[in-house]
Amino acid sequence: MTTPTTTFLCFHTTALPRVTALALGLALVLALSTCGGGKTNVEPNLVPPGAPRAADIPPASGVQPAESAASAPAPAPSASTPALPASAPIAAAPSPARTSLKSQIQALERSGAVPALDRSASLTGPDANNNGVRDDIEAYIAGLPVSAVQKRAAMQSAKALQNTLTADVQDKVALQKLGDGLMASSKCLGAVFAPDMAAMSDMSGKIEAMTANTKERAKRYMQYNSARSGSVTSMPSGDTCDK
Repeated sequence: MTTPTTTFLCFHTTALPRVTALALGLALVLALSTCGGGKTNVEPNLVPPGAPRAADIPPASGVQPAESAASAPAPAPSASTPALPASAPIAAAPSPARTSLKSQIQALERSGAVPALDRSASLTGPDANNNGVRDDIEAYIAGLPVSAVQKRAAMQSAKALQNTLTADVQDKVALQKLGDGLMASSKCLGAVFAPDMAAMSDMSGKIEAMTANTKERAKRYMQYNSARSGSVTSMPSGDTCDK
């Protein structure tokens, strides 16, 4: 009796929410840090009991009361300063949170709270040792508090993900080979991280998000996922970890 081979539908679009989730998570952290963690600071009442009210204080000489000032006609524009037309647009001041977002991300990277990632125009980014994994992602994996075997599995996964950015989406044979490589790396990760699958999933999702961390890289990754949508890949048997 032969054991049937298990097959899986590889829609790969499940990878995309991970990228979005990390970006939204970082944006939430930044928003909370900007707004003081969501707390509202209430100004204390600094007026002592029995102090006179503003309405009880007579205006100084030459100072027009607020009620009269509100009803007074607006002064005519100076001849040297032409009045703006009613339809003239008013430029909005830039949001402090928006203008400081980049600096906040850089500060988080310098502190080590988030990895310092390459954001160059290159799809593959710098790879000094030419091992198929971007240098910043390799540095992140090297710093993980996991075993050497688990780090090798993470590098295998990172390399398989990196290959998707340069894939020829018209070459079905090459795409199938890439899908097989991703399946093999996923099985390897599961084997070396078992039974802590939550830690494996968290690390794998971060590497995936780092791989597609620029607009162009994310675009190419989506193109790969779209080309692979609906394809079938067999789960490989045996030990699938690179040696």
